[in-house]
Amino acid sequence: MSEGRGTGYDFGGAVFDLAAPRDREIVRFVLSQALFGEATGVYCGRSLYAARSLEAAEFYVRQARQELAHLRLFADIFRALDMTPLPAHWVIRLLSSHNDYYPLKVFLEHAVGEGMVLDVFKDLLLETLPDSDPRVLAIKKKLRVVCNDETEHVAWGERETTRILEEKPFLKTPFYGLFELEMATLPLLVKVLRKQAAGHPVLSHLDGFVEHVRRHAEEQGRRVGFVPLTRPGPAKRAQAIALGLGLYARSRFSRSRSRLEKIYLNELGFETR
Repeated sequence: MSEGRGTGYDFGGAVFDLAAPRDREIVRFVLSQALFGEATGVYCGRSLYAARSLEAAEFYVRQARQELAHLRLFADIFRALDMTPLPAHWVIRLLSSHNDYYPLKVFLEHAVGEGMVLDVFKDLLLETLPDSDPRVLAIKKKLRVVCNDETEHVAWGERETTRILEEKPFLKTPFYGLFELEMATLPLLVKVLRKQAAGHPVLSHLDGFVEHVRRHAEEQGRRVGFVPLTRPGPAKRAQAIALGLGLYARSRFSRSRSRLEKIYLNELGFETR
């Protein structure tokens, strides 16, 4: 299903200076958000409990192992750069929160959320960490491992979201409304960096990179089916956002329920009456 995340963002050769205190704080902030995102891999346990198929269960088992491995990889990166992590930004905490309503879990986390994370890893960190620094070769090797795993997660999220929307087409509009809200949070997340953007070789690209991430997410949404081919007008967008907020509010009262013990015979290929 996935057609990839498209071409990367062109930073024009701009890189961070890992010897400069200002640049070190910027890289520290970005890596700290990534570390928190990997820590939310613990949610795989609840997702496994609620898995709707053997394929989903197998995916969550594999993802849990990968996310735990990513935690250690990012810890190694922090130690290599002689940095300590910062607390996660509130936007990252919000976007990373677990949802017990399975369709929203898949859509928000695996399709949209991990898709944007992949852009940050692949198109920001891999492109702007300086190869001239002797520590970076090993760091980029670790980041490529993470990118390969995240690519798999996004591809699965797209396939599963497509399946969900085929079964429940009424979710397309609220999903689109939530997508619009997520896109609106991106400027809030980078606001903390904006004061340092003037004249900075990498951060001067901040607005362009945010637009790059948004465009990739829209392309993904059109492929999967929750973003209309033509952007609706303000009234229809407001209606979609209201429906999305209503769905999200109801989902907070959802409870995980195990299903595999009810469907395992069919999943294993046995006919049941």
